[in-house]
Amino acid sequence: MGRDRDDRRKLPRFRTVNIGGFIIPPAEADIINLSMGGALVEHQGGLRVGSVCTLTLKVPEAAVRIKCQVAHSTVDHRATGPKGEGLLFYRSGLQFIELSTDAEHVMAALIRSYGEGGETAYVREGVRA
Repeated sequence: MGRDRDDRRKLPRFRTVNIGGFIIPPAEADIINLSMGGALVEHQGGLRVGSVCTLTLKVPEAAVRIKCQVAHSTVDHRATGPKGEGLLFYRSGLQFIELSTDAEHVMAALIRSYGEGGETAYVREGVRA
């Protein structure tokens, strides 16, 4: 007791000015729509417009990592969590800024698998999964 909190630290800490950073926690996202140039995703936790992130698409053949820039991000809806807590779900538009040749091939095959018009039969018939 009586010791200043900073005195108990093993390493010194310094107050900073004009230093920015980011924390990217792992977060699950539902892919709402997809093109060779970007994706609309639904997720919890906001994304800052203009920030850079990595989208990992999990497809049967591979996990494709794509560097993206957040074009827009807004609250889409609210829900109640399992413990009664309030949850916010966002929809964010991601623009691809780096797409490797391998990722490009996987993406093209994935998009082709949805058929002409880029929709599954469920969406064309008005039934959403």
